Amino acid sequence: MDCRGKKLNQLIDGCQSSLRNLETKIAYLNDGVKGLSDGFKDFKEDITDFMAFTAETHPDHQTRIKNLEKKI
Repeated sequence: MDCRGKKLNQLIDGCQSSLRNLETKIAYLNDGVKGLSDGFKDFKEDITDFMAFTAETHPDHQTRIKNLEKKI
């Protein structure tokens, strides 16, 4: 094998190694994004419940505040 063929093979091997590393990093990031997505779904459910609870109790809270203000 001549020098040019050897250098070409080294270049190809280096590129393939870099691609494998890149694929590994992409797979890792993909798993992370899936985890964030699942976590956000849970958060969305929790915050929706909290907002509904707050909306239901807000008028009562406002009434209590007005009653306290009247006493002052």
